[in-house]
Amino acid sequence: MKKDNSPKNVAKSVKNYFDKAQKLYEQKDYSTAISTLDEAIRLDPKYARAYNGRGAAKNEIGQHIEAISDFDEAIRLDPNNTKAYYNRGLAKYRLEQYFDAISDFDEVIRLDPNLALAYNDRGLAKYKLGHPKDAIPDYDEAIRLDPKFVAAYGNRSVAKSDIGQHFEAISDLDMVIRLEPENNAAYNDRGADKACLGHYDAAIADFDAAIRINSEEADVYFNRGLCKKKLGRTADANQDFQKALSLAEKAGDAELITKIKKYI
Repeated sequence: MKKDNSPKNVAKSVKNYFDKAQKLYEQKDYSTAISTLDEAIRLDPKYARAYNGRGAAKNEIGQHIEAISDFDEAIRLDPNNTKAYYNRGLAKYRLEQYFDAISDFDEVIRLDPNLALAYNDRGLAKYKLGHPKDAIPDYDEAIRLDPKFVAAYGNRSVAKSDIGQHFEAISDLDMVIRLEPENNAAYNDRGADKACLGHYDAAIADFDAAIRINSEEADVYFNRGLCKKKLGRTADANQDFQKALSLAEKAGDAELITKIKKYI
């Protein structure tokens, strides 16, 4: 029987490959998703969504340079492809190409001014460039667009803490904890901000909460130990430092091990 290579049938096959790849991506089977999209692109080399999808899968397995090539082609075929600009910005961010990542996020925001994720990620890139104060307005906008955007509150708290706005950082972390009561990192960060303000007992309460949620984080024990030391609770502090050292050695965290050993 003669194979049907009519444009209608080819288009149907391409869509089938694309739909299958999307499901594979959702299942985190990125390698199979890539090979499936290879077939879609072989059948229709002008199908921009397939290049974007393949690039997204490559991004997930650390092939960021190869992913950028796919996003470049998706954008060449469809200059208004918001997802391709966003994904390319993400790939550049992961390659620490922060200026170029910002340019792509700028384009995403131009095409879709209501995409909270783009503002958040542009803020992250600005922060990585050493500009926490410039990052804050991006986090502000992300939160305005999505008042339940937990990561944006967390990121804004880090930027505020870096510029000494500890009370404001605590307010952001209060919101993170309200939205995600079991977020141990938020308790740890809030404790650190309280410690910076000299509120050691309140900080210890937050570190206690973080440890209740996850008892395997070395930095939380270290932070709690520092607060106990400030309060003159030397024996308790030393117990925390020993626990922190044990966990840091288990994790192979050389930088934290060096910090802890200064207090033991």
